[in-house]
Amino acid sequence: MESSARTFGLAILFETGLGFLGVFLAWGGGVPLSSLLVVTPVALERGLIATFPLLAMLMVLTLSRWSPLVDLRHQTEAIVRMLFAKSSWLELALISLAAGVGEELLFRGALQPLLASWFHPLIAIGVVSLLFGLVHAMSLLYFLGATAVGLYFGWLAMAYGDLIAPMVAHGFYDFIALTYMQHRTRRA
Repeated sequence: MESSARTFGLAILFETGLGFLGVFLAWGGGVPLSSLLVVTPVALERGLIATFPLLAMLMVLTLSRWSPLVDLRHQTEAIVRMLFAKSSWLELALISLAAGVGEELLFRGALQPLLASWFHPLIAIGVVSLLFGLVHAMSLLYFLGATAVGLYFGWLAMAYGDLIAPMVAHGFYDFIALTYMQHRTRRA
C-alpha cells in the first residue's frame, strides 16, 4: 500500500507541478489564462464529446492484432500494472484530473499561445505537439500517438478559444484508459 500511496503522491505532485509551471510561463509571457478557463456547460459538453475519438483510438489499440500495436498495448499495460495496479478508482480519477488540468495548462495554456505569438498558430500547435509527444515517449509508436493526441488537443484549444475542452477530454480519457488498462492487467 505504501508503494501505491507514493506513486499517487508523486503523480499528483508531477502533474500539478506542470500546471504551476504553465501558470508561471503564461503569467511571464502575458498569456491571459483566466480568459481560457471559463467553465460553461457548453465547454464541458464539448470536452466530453471530444473524448470519443480518443476512446475510438483506445478501442483500436485494444482490439488490433497488428504487432506494433500489440507491442504498444503490452508496454502500456506493463506500465499501468507497475504504477497503478493497486490504485483505487478515486486515485485514478484524481491523477487523471491533475494530468488533464496540469498538462493542458502547460502545453495548450502557456506554450501554445506563447509560440503562436511568435510564429503562425499552426506552427505553434505542431511544435507543442512534438514536445507533448516527447514528454510521453515510451517508444517511437507511443511518441507518434502522443504527438497526434497533442495535435488534437492543440486544435481543440485553438478551435474553441479555451482550455476547457482539451482539459476535460484529456482528463476523462486518461481516467477511462487507466481504469480500463488496470482492469485488463488485473484479469490477466
